[in-house]
Amino acid sequence: MLVAGIAVRIAFIALANQSALTFHSGGSDAPSYVLLAQNLLARVGLTYGGLPSAVRPPGYPMLIAGFMLILGDKYILGIRCLQFALGIATVALCAGTARHLFGDRAARASLLIGLFFPTLIFTTAQMLTECLAGFLTAVFLRSLILQFARKDSRSAWTMGWTAGVESMIRFNAAALPLFAGIAIWKSMGRSGIKNLAIALGIPLLIVLPWLIRNEIAFHGEVLYSTQGGPNAVQGVLTSEGRTQPGDSEILRENLGWELHQIETNDSSRQLLPSEAALDRRAIAIVPALWKRQNWHVFPLVMRKLADFWLSMDQLVGTASLAAPERAIRFGGVLAYWAVLVLAILGWSTLRRRKEQVAAMLVIYAAGFTLLHLPLVMNTRLRIPLLEPLFVTLAGAGWMRLSQIWTSRWGLAGASVDPVPKDLYRSSVTSSF
Repeated sequence: MLVAGIAVRIAFIALANQSALTFHSGGSDAPSYVLLAQNLLARVGLTYGGLPSAVRPPGYPMLIAGFMLILGDKYILGIRCLQFALGIATVALCAGTARHLFGDRAARASLLIGLFFPTLIFTTAQMLTECLAGFLTAVFLRSLILQFARKDSRSAWTMGWTAGVESMIRFNAAALPLFAGIAIWKSMGRSGIKNLAIALGIPLLIVLPWLIRNEIAFHGEVLYSTQGGPNAVQGVLTSEGRTQPGDSEILRENLGWELHQIETNDSSRQLLPSEAALDRRAIAIVPALWKRQNWHVFPLVMRKLADFWLSMDQLVGTASLAAPERAIRFGGVLAYWAVLVLAILGWSTLRRRKEQVAAMLVIYAAGFTLLHLPLVMNTRLRIPLLEPLFVTLAGAGWMRLSQIWTSRWGLAGASVDPVPKDLYRSSVTSSF
């Protein structure tokens, strides 16, 4: 099964068109990242149409630019190979964390579940940030969990640099230092203040050059991102964040523009103001958009939660896709639901063993859900933040389910391994 899981991932990359930016996708933001990379290589900086941009974080365009410089027109294959390796590493990290929490059997189950997890397989072939961000999240969550037992500076350092780097890959990862701080505060040891300073200070140092760049490029009008305003508007009007029939018209009618109009080098970009001005205008109309929803705000929130937690966005509103593609997505959603159930079972096991860690993971999952509630909510936004957590917990859920099943039929049930005496005897690499 291990070999089969790796083979499936290799096949997913091999089957993809080597000149296409996406595979099994109805569309994506990949062209925007590639254009930024091309502009970097053209020495005009992170700009669209000659105007500075902060609508995308700089990390992924810089990665693409590096691969373009080294591999030329083979850069897409190069990034897919990197993401294949990162995908395997992500699953191994999750399994290593499962071993720390639940033992060897749960770790093996998590490893196999992660290898066959459709959403994690999907990200490997896309020229998007999810795969790289998912790997960093897996490292972050492992360190966050270890912090409760070790209360050491090493896990604080790891949380700090992963949160900082991921904040340069995806803007919503900027909340990671908050959860690192909560974890350190809840597990406060003798060096708690020092660890808190490390976990919060390192991300700031990593992000600081970007903040300085924005201060200069936008003359003090932008701090971190210009995506907040348009994202918040989409969060009310087109909450899935995907371009469905009629969405563009809705956005232009209410906002006056849409993202693809500023993510271009075409001369038409000069007809619109700077991103700073557009972002401010978008933020200004958000309260009125929510007020206009009236009592419809409740079904809107329910729909957003369903899209984020249950991947309903992959089942509803996909009529523009071919029937085979819709069938693949339906199967993927069913598999995700199964893993989600296993993760919940695994969390219930963790609550009995390590109540403080279980509570922290709830804070993490609920916190990111609440932070996204005013914004766009969909499956792709969830993948890099929560899928590594689900894989980690699902192994214990599988063992719990096996125990219930075998106990029901009067067989000798397999149980979750006892927590190893030496919790920290090896790294993820040596664990496997």
